[in-house]
Amino acid sequence: MISHKPLKSVSHNFGHSFISLMNYINDDYLLGHLLKQSRKTKISKLTVDILNDKAEPKELLTSEIRASLKHYCNWFPTLVSQSGSTMDYVTSATMTIQFDLETTRPYVNDYRFSENPFTCDIVIIDDRGKEYRHRHEGWWFPESND
Repeated sequence: MISHKPLKSVSHNFGHSFISLMNYINDDYLLGHLLKQSRKTKISKLTVDILNDKAEPKELLTSEIRASLKHYCNWFPTLVSQSGSTMDYVTSATMTIQFDLETTRPYVNDYRFSENPFTCDIVIIDDRGKEYRHRHEGWWFPESND
């Protein structure tokens, strides 16, 4: 039976998959590409409108990041459906990834690299106005120090 309840899991699973080790593009993980671009531009926050496949600021949207976002935004309706809900219930879905560029530490397995803390927040709003939120937190480093 189709329900609103799975949207809570969707908020967790979408973010978890997006920032996971499964999201590898060319020569680095998505978060590595994003952190590298954040360091380069000094812009620490990416905001994504999942339903409309739009993200900003444009300064963070390298071809690798854009390709990954497109794939995940296109996958979102499938995730909702396979979770036991329907896109008819979803009025808004956003993701915000933010790095703390002021805080760094050496990567414990290879001191040539430094990592920064990040948060990834997913907010889904249903047709009744109810919010389904999930926050992922961690540390990340780029695969190269370019």
